[in-house]
Amino acid sequence: MRLISQGAQYAISAIIAISKSSDDEGVVSASHLSKSLNCPTAYLSQILAKLKEPGILNSRRGLNGGVYLARPVDQITLMDVIAAIDGVEFFNKCFMGIEGCGHVEPCPFHAFWSKERKKIEQWLKDTTFDEVDKQMSQKWFDLRLQFSNGVPSLK
Repeated sequence: MRLISQGAQYAISAIIAISKSSDDEGVVSASHLSKSLNCPTAYLSQILAKLKEPGILNSRRGLNGGVYLARPVDQITLMDVIAAIDGVEFFNKCFMGIEGCGHVEPCPFHAFWSKERKKIEQWLKDTTFDEVDKQMSQKWFDLRLQFSNGVPSLK
């Protein structure tokens, strides 16, 4: 079972990559990001576009165009990104996907899942990309990108 979609995984990885960009302005092209993340450019562009409306990313056109963070990483939470890509329905649904679970006849997982999903949701709301960055070494990030199907890192 996945908590988040592959699109949300790409979005989280893109935010991390953009925050670690060596460009003074933090501008990274979608095509450069897609190569680094081993993701089709068109698909990543659609994902990144979803991050503009909630004010997570901005974009700039032109020769040195690309996307950049709209606000500091300590003001962007994991939940901001997941909600923009996947929505929040996951946190309101039955673990087993049973419609009406809890209203008439709760499933065997109802009591447990009701408490745990609230904990997960709160953790995602409380965890900023600044905190993620503090817990992730640059070496881990570089190695992850370098060895992701032989695609070179952002640097």
